[in-house]
Amino acid sequence: MTIKTRYYMFILARFISTFGNWFASMAVPFMIYDITGSAMAVSISFLLETLPIILLSPVISYMIDHFSRKIILQLCELISGTAMILCILTNCNNIYFLYIMCICLSTMGFIYNNTINAYIPDICGDMQLKKANTIDSLASNISMVAAPIIAGWCIQIYGYSLSLEIDAITFGVSIILLQFLNSDKREKNSKNKPKIENMILVREGRKILKKDRFLKSLIIICIMFSICGAIFSSLDAVYIAEIFNGSSDVYGYINSAWGIGMLVTSGLYILYKDIPETVMFSVGILMMGISTVGYGLSINILVCVLFNFLGGVANTIYVIYYKSLIQSRTASNNRGKIFTIQSTLSKVFSMIVVFAAGGLADIFTVRASILMSGCITIAIALFSFRILHKSLENVKHHTQSFDQDK
Repeated sequence: MTIKTRYYMFILARFISTFGNWFASMAVPFMIYDITGSAMAVSISFLLETLPIILLSPVISYMIDHFSRKIILQLCELISGTAMILCILTNCNNIYFLYIMCICLSTMGFIYNNTINAYIPDICGDMQLKKANTIDSLASNISMVAAPIIAGWCIQIYGYSLSLEIDAITFGVSIILLQFLNSDKREKNSKNKPKIENMILVREGRKILKKDRFLKSLIIICIMFSICGAIFSSLDAVYIAEIFNGSSDVYGYINSAWGIGMLVTSGLYILYKDIPETVMFSVGILMMGISTVGYGLSINILVCVLFNFLGGVANTIYVIYYKSLIQSRTASNNRGKIFTIQSTLSKVFSMIVVFAAGGLADIFTVRASILMSGCITIAIALFSFRILHKSLENVKHHTQSFDQDK
């Protein structure tokens, strides 16, 4: 196979895996809420999902940069599918087994996504990074249009078990398709074996980020944005269930609108591809803030659908440019560190904030937590417009000064 053909086989595996993931992600919040009846319990699941990631992030970072990324992806799919089957065998009605499955899926998903972000530049050949990330986003977006609706109806008619069974099957198909990728042998000789001092992820990342102020600013903005996104995603299902008395099928329609927005934005990539990357990155965050506030102020399901569509547009713009900006400024053997640092710190701070937001939702309303998330996101966007432009200008200035000195 050519490099391009293998890349598209990888994208197909991504599509199938993402399609299946929607069945679990749609089911899990409702399963927890049905058993406990508490928004706080949903937030606790997020807390439990985050702790193993924080503890294992140095090991995960080392694995991504020094072991076969192809095998890592396959192992993630295998372990996720196994955890899901074990939950099915317990009839999906034990909150403790459900939490264990959430922990496993979250950890494997964390490893999977960071591995992909580090891996794409190595498998896309001479394809432009923005284009490669757009195609990757397009595959996810296509699955997102249909999967939430199908998953919602599946849960509503056949229950939670079947939706988890479907997800487990897609993990198996993905493993087979990933086998078509070239063998990905990373350096693992004695010089690269991990030392105790090098396993401290933040210290290692600080050395890299210290040399690149623009990259450092970018990572900080991504972390702040992820925290707000975590508040929204952790309370989204509860919001529909509480405010609009919605069920899983209604939630499916709303998420499908998000998918349509993402799909349309990916398809129209050619219209905005020449706009500066930092501008589009900040625009994506600003649009997300506006859509979140609108979502929180919605008076009916139709308005929720419209603002979720706008959220899908915003999310696609953000994802394409955040990945491309980091990938283009990071060496292959450091991408695992940088993406893991960004994801881990996002998880750490999100864990604290989401836990507080869940408590706020139980004391006051879910709507209040979502509105707070949207307002902070808008502030982050305004900060992003200013700081990234300033950092980029400083980088250009230093580069020009260096060239003149030479």
